[in-house]
Amino acid sequence: MLALYALLSHTISDFIFQSNNVVQSKAEMKLKGYISHAMTLFFTSIPLLALIKISSYKVFAFRVILIILLHIIVDFSKEKSQNSMRNKNYFNDGKAILFICDQLVHIFLIITLTNGVVIEYNEFNEWILAVIFNGNGLTSSSLKQIVVILYISFSGAFFIPFIFDIVYKKIDNYAEVLNRLLKVGAKTEEKKFIDEVKTGKWIGILERILISIFLFSNQISSIGFVIAVKSLARFKMMENKIFSEYYLLGTLTSVLYTFVCYAVFQMLF
Repeated sequence: MLALYALLSHTISDFIFQSNNVVQSKAEMKLKGYISHAMTLFFTSIPLLALIKISSYKVFAFRVILIILLHIIVDFSKEKSQNSMRNKNYFNDGKAILFICDQLVHIFLIITLTNGVVIEYNEFNEWILAVIFNGNGLTSSSLKQIVVILYISFSGAFFIPFIFDIVYKKIDNYAEVLNRLLKVGAKTEEKKFIDEVKTGKWIGILERILISIFLFSNQISSIGFVIAVKSLARFKMMENKIFSEYYLLGTLTSVLYTFVCYAVFQMLF
C-alpha cells in the first residue's frame, strides 16, 4: 500500500500540481524550482500521517524523505542531461527517451524503497473507511486502479508532445502552424477561444481515463466508442491532410501509451 501512496504522491507532484514556472526553474537549474518540487512531494505525502499509528511514523518519515531526496536527484540528473544535449540534432528524440528513463527510475525507486515496509493504520483510518466506504474499505486493488488511471491520464499529457516534437522536428514552430489550421474559417471570438483554451490536452486526459477504466473492467470493445466520439467532433477537419495526420498520430499514441503503461503497472503492482 505504501508503494501506491508514494506513486500517488509522485503523480500529483509531477503531473498535476507542478506548474510551468517550476518546470522552467528546474530546466534552468535554479534551486528554488527543486525546493518547490520537493515541498510538493512532501505535502502530498503528509495526509497519510493522519491515518497511521504513531509507532509507524519513524519508518514512514524515513522512507518518504529518502524517496523525496532521490526523486530530486533523479530530476536534477535528467535536466542536466537534457541541457547538455539541447543544441544537438538528437535533442527531440532524447527528450522522449529521458522522460521514459526518468519515470522508470522513479517507479523503480518507489518499489524498492517501499518493498516489505509494513505500516499500521489507526482508528481514524478505520472510521474513515467505515463512513466513506461503508465498511468495505479501500483495498489495495481499488487504490491501485485509482493511482494507475491518474498516472496514465496525466503523464500522457507530458509524453505525447515529445512524440510530436520528434515527428515534426524539421518544421519550425509546428505548433503554431497547426494552430493556424484550427482557425481556418473561424470567427474572431472563436480564434481567441482556440488560443486561450487548450481543449486538446483535456480531451486526451479524459480519453486515457476512460480507456484505462475500460481496461480495468475488461470492456475492451468500448474503447472504439471513445475514439469514435472524439473523431466525430473533428469530422469536418479531417478533410485537411495535415490536421488529420496530426490528429491520428496523437490519438494512436495516446491509446498505445495507455495500453503499454497499463501492462507495465499490471506487472509491477
